[in-house]
Amino acid sequence: MEKDKHIVFASIRLMICVGHADGYIGNKEVSRIHELVNSEHFTLKERQILMDDMDYPKRPEVIAADLVDLPLSEKLMMMRKLYHMALIDRKLSPKESKEIGKIACLIGISEEKQAQVEEWIIDGIKWRERWDDIVAN
Repeated sequence: MEKDKHIVFASIRLMICVGHADGYIGNKEVSRIHELVNSEHFTLKERQILMDDMDYPKRPEVIAADLVDLPLSEKLMMMRKLYHMALIDRKLSPKESKEIGKIACLIGISEEKQAQVEEWIIDGIKWRERWDDIVAN
């Protein structure tokens, strides 16, 4: 599997872990995963692995091990994608946030960088909520 495809494959698997972090994977999360899977040219075996993960999520330690050597910018983009998955239902649960932090540690993102990304995400949530207030009036 070429490098870029491998990164996408692993990131989808980690998104599934985040989707399951609060105890269940919701319809919006499932739809987003299907969208991502269908937008790539995965083999039948790869698709089976992803669909199996949907029913029986794997431990992120197993998946993240291959991603430690990525450049920091790619790791941060992956962390951003994980937050995007968690926020697909427009809320971020503490369990989802904790799972993202765990994955970020596993792939070698420093606590300082994690805090910066999390702060940026929280600012984005507040920004979106302000827009919702503006539109509602």
